[in-house]
Amino acid sequence: MKRYYVIYNPTSGNELAGQKIFRASETLLEVEDIEFTFYATKKKGDAELAAIRGCQEGYDMIISCGGDGTVSEVVNGIMKSPVKTKLAILPAGTVNDFAVQLKIPKAYANFASLIMKQNFRTIDVGKINDKYFINVVGGGAFTSIPHNVTIEAKTILGKYAYYFQAALEVPGQLENAQEVTYIIDGAEYTYKTLLFLVINSTGAGGFKKLCPKAKLDDGLLDIVIFEKTNNAELLQIFTKVFNGQHITHPKVHYFQGKSIKVFSEKELPIDTDGDLCCNVPAEIYSVHNAIEILTP
Repeated sequence: MKRYYVIYNPTSGNELAGQKIFRASETLLEVEDIEFTFYATKKKGDAELAAIRGCQEGYDMIISCGGDGTVSEVVNGIMKSPVKTKLAILPAGTVNDFAVQLKIPKAYANFASLIMKQNFRTIDVGKINDKYFINVVGGGAFTSIPHNVTIEAKTILGKYAYYFQAALEVPGQLENAQEVTYIIDGAEYTYKTLLFLVINSTGAGGFKKLCPKAKLDDGLLDIVIFEKTNNAELLQIFTKVFNGQHITHPKVHYFQGKSIKVFSEKELPIDTDGDLCCNVPAEIYSVHNAIEILTP
């Protein structure tokens, strides 16, 4: 009998995450003999500890049901375990960046069908200092936006709440640029940085082509750096982000590398998969072939 450990955030998706995973489980139980164990998170860090337990207790798969933060915590738990249990994601958050990149279905019936197919892919995971990340690390302007969007706004506007908040913050954020030095696989670069992103997949923040050359299994992280600019240039860059052409703009710098070190003279907080993580200096690198994840 297969044993699945379900870790879900009951507040995700307008408090519908629990319903989605329960219905998916019921669908599976109609056709397969499976043992499900459910764990509802209550506070930050719960999903990571639960994932460690799931690995220790020998479950066949851990299912993460929630937003990007829940997925990130579960990945940290798996990566910190000697035995790394396979992972499945049922997206139930506002943006679901990583699940979108993998084209994982949101509908519970389609997700149940995905589990029945048992198609797994081995992917890379990023690491910053002593913390793992599944999708993105960012520093500079606009990284505070996810923390400034209210639950009410996300409920009403969904992912567009983030774009609305970004528009409100543009005038003030343009003054946040500072000198940042990057050492990428031994080569050093310094830019007056407005924003930098280190991404494991092709997209983040609802933008699917931020790093158009990225692959989840190439052992590399993709780095996109936006230099200090004015409103007109920023608008030019923004309009090109949707098709991946922003990387041709002279104020945008794009790299790929296994190891990235980041330094700045002033304090620079870093956001990891939507949560504030640490300050620079920071060392970021790719962990190749880190986990097995259920994919279409």
